Amino acid sequence: MSYSSVMKTCVLLAVMCLAACAQSPQAIRVAPIFPEPLKMSDNKSPVHVRVSDQRTNKVLGSRGGAYRDTAVITLANEGLSQPLEKALSAHMAAMGFDVDSLNPSTTDLHVIFTSLVYNHPKEGGVGHDMDMQATVEVEAVRGNEHYNGRYRVKRNQKFFNAPSDAENSDLVNELVAEVLNSIFADSKLVAFLQNK
Repeated sequence: MSYSSVMKTCVLLAVMCLAACAQSPQAIRVAPIFPEPLKMSDNKSPVHVRVSDQRTNKVLGSRGGAYRDTAVITLANEGLSQPLEKALSAHMAAMGFDVDSLNPSTTDLHVIFTSLVYNHPKEGGVGHDMDMQATVEVEAVRGNEHYNGRYRVKRNQKFFNAPSDAENSDLVNELVAEVLNSIFADSKLVAFLQNK
């Protein structure tokens, strides 16, 4: 084997190794799947649902890899507000609420996303860690009555290899569903929504 053949083989192997370390950017479509809801409102309490995206950073994080600064994870074009308003409204309707009612005693439920993070930290180590965090603030208003709450989910998950596009999408949607479900663990908010 000649010297040039050995060099070509070495260069080819180096390029393949670098390519294996690279991750491409990913845009995730938000479509959370909620668990089967508990019936919370037997009297069809009227609620109007709004979702706002007030995150200061629209990038969820990095997939990691050799080019972590360009291997970013973002949301698809429609963002958070529109798909989550539909999903949360359907979930609350399944709970027994009268969603988008024209009743004058309707509670306006405004869910505000202030953070959504899905990021591979810079530190190396064994495995592939993903840090996940979601924070929402809730403003519920009915006439002169108000209720405010803040809800947060934070966790870290370790993988043997970098998660695939499908795994990333599933994990982000699970995180979104989890933080939205945590709202309904607040008994004071639920009582306010039920007008009790």
